[in-house]
Amino acid sequence: DLISREDKGLTIFETTDGNSIYCMDIDKKALVTGQTATLTGDGDAGLLYILHNGYPYKSFVNNVEIDKYITQIAVWWYLSEDKLSDDFKNATDIDKHNLRPIIKDLVAKARKAVDTQAKPSMSVNSESKEMTLTSDGKYYESAYMSATLTGAKTYNVEVSGASKNTIVVDESGNIGTTMNSGEKFKVKVPVSESKEMNITVKFTATGSNTKAKIYTPTDAGYQRVVGIYEDTTNLDATASLTLTPKKVCEYTDGKYYGKDGNEVDEKTYTNECKHVCEFTDGKYYGKNGTEVDKKTFNKECNASCEYIDGKYHGKDGSVVDKATFDKECKKVCVYSDGKYYGKDGNVVDKDTYNKECNKTCAIIDGKYYGKDGKAVDKKTYEKQCKNSCQYIDGKYYGLNGSEVDASTYQKECGNEVIVPNTKADISGFGLTLGTIMMLTGTSLIIFRKKMLF
Repeated sequence: DLISREDKGLTIFETTDGNSIYCMDIDKKALVTGQTATLTGDGDAGLLYILHNGYPYKSFVNNVEIDKYITQIAVWWYLSEDKLSDDFKNATDIDKHNLRPIIKDLVAKARKAVDTQAKPSMSVNSESKEMTLTSDGKYYESAYMSATLTGAKTYNVEVSGASKNTIVVDESGNIGTTMNSGEKFKVKVPVSESKEMNITVKFTATGSNTKAKIYTPTDAGYQRVVGIYEDTTNLDATASLTLTPKKVCEYTDGKYYGKDGNEVDEKTYTNECKHVCEFTDGKYYGKNGTEVDKKTFNKECNASCEYIDGKYHGKDGSVVDKATFDKECKKVCVYSDGKYYGKDGNVVDKDTYNKECNKTCAIIDGKYYGKDGKAVDKKTYEKQCKNSCQYIDGKYYGLNGSEVDASTYQKECGNEVIVPNTKADISGFGLTLGTIMMLTGTSLIIFRKKMLF
């Protein structure tokens, strides 16, 4: 009820945009609908503090009307303490809601407040005006540029005086013209569009500060009002760039120019500038660096099982899809170019390669491998490998099916060693080699365990 009773001299205003404004002159009448008030200036740091720490930015008692009341009284108290009665300022019997301590604290802090907001500003950083050729020879680019802002978070970049397909890229290579404060970017002009250029780079941003804006009515008998508003400032700056194209991979006036535009000898020119066995910009270049058709390219440059310029070439050098490429060209269980390829065609370490790709008497990728690890037909495979790790007719056969001694057999195959029965009398024989021999018909099986007979 404190808010709604105008006979107490208290009226709270709210603008059409939802902003709360407060009366400033306690000894004057409150504004009424239809009156005009114009902007006349900014309040000081103390007034800004009260508004920024009052309703609607903060709540004191979780009651909107009382929060508004506290903020309004704090404004009057701060501006016109001498016009408030002693009873109002000190008597406790009329402060049923115990609001006075809250108001006094707000006013006391306002009297000590300092506006620390910096004036919005922009500082442009540019290392060089000269644009240089990129390492791939496709663009001329600027050095890194950036803008550091105060009172704003982002800035925009606008390039003029450059060619149609000029781009702006950030440090991650992303194309865009909106940057965060301090974020670096480069301007890049395609070599194909390059010529003598004087380029202008414009930086723009909108800075802002929070202000306590004061509005004064045309009738001086009514109170001024104050509210918080953002005070915006347009920021802008420019930087200049110069592009002077270089003679890239050209032979002019008896001089050779390499891929970076510098003068070089003929040999360097040939090495750097001739497209030897390359597929570039939709064109094929053969072994002499001259443009050729696809068939000649494949013949001269051996594009078999190669991935060139985003395209897969099968075993005959023709372009195929990835599935066909994998089927025809995948390196399964081979050692090539210093790398080991496992049974799935992936690069693996040597131990994994040995484990997955032991081709001795193995079937890999539908192919048979004999006892020497070479590819054989099925019949030869069965002939050579069926005796792998077997003891047949008194003979030991190792991992690759060849005859070996007992020691090699046990090492390769991990099976028990079979010892022919000599029918010798072994009663009472003590085994000191950590084994037990048991008589089983015509053979003795040796087990790894120490025991005395």
